Amino acid sequence: MEIEGLIRELREGDDAAKTAALRRMCTLAYRFDNSGHLIADLIAEAGGIPPIVQLLRDGTAEAKAQAAVALGWLAYSYDNRDLIAAAGGILPLVELLRNGSAMGPAKFHATRALHNLACNNAANRVLIAAAGGIPPLVELLRDGNPEAKRQAANTLRNVVAANNANAVAVAVAVGLEALVQLVRRGRVTVEKRSVVLFAGVPAKRKAALIVAALLRDCVPDSVPRELKALIGPYL
Repeated sequence: MEIEGLIRELREGDDAAKTAALRRMCTLAYRFDNSGHLIADLIAEAGGIPPIVQLLRDGTAEAKAQAAVALGWLAYSYDNRDLIAAAGGILPLVELLRNGSAMGPAKFHATRALHNLACNNAANRVLIAAAGGIPPLVELLRDGNPEAKRQAANTLRNVVAANNANAVAVAVAVGLEALVQLVRRGRVTVEKRSVVLFAGVPAKRKAALIVAALLRDCVPDSVPRELKALIGPYL
């Protein structure tokens, strides 16, 4: 009954009531009820995910941050990861990550939610990249506070797991040196934090082509045209 009341507050309450309901859901989500059911799953079954995503899109700044916290807790449940994605939760999480303060809590909460959504979920990794989530994660890894940097690195590792395209996208977002790292070792490290660990051969090949394209114009004009055409693809 409490869950149904909280969901009703999310839909019908004023701003303060909605934020309070989100906070209460966060304290309940990781617990189990008397029958041994994870309350995060019960919230989802009662239809709680769509109104949380709606608040993430249209709520106050405080409600958006709290909605990101709630989705992070709900996404600990494997089944809820697909439900959150189906409700359109990934794009507003990326927008919160992109627009929040680097030193504020909203970006951290959005990053944590994306981390959980990408865990053991190949489809969500693709959706996070398609929503433009990789560049702001790299930016947070560079400019956030220490805890945010740690969470960004963990999230990027989840996003690139078994996904060669995302591994290359991370390297592109970091820069030329990262692309070279990817070609040589199948890894990318930023500020001593490993964010790509075991990229496959397709990622290495694509990164090599990008490096070649970036450096091709650096071949001196004095090099004969035939030789330049020959060595260009291998730079």
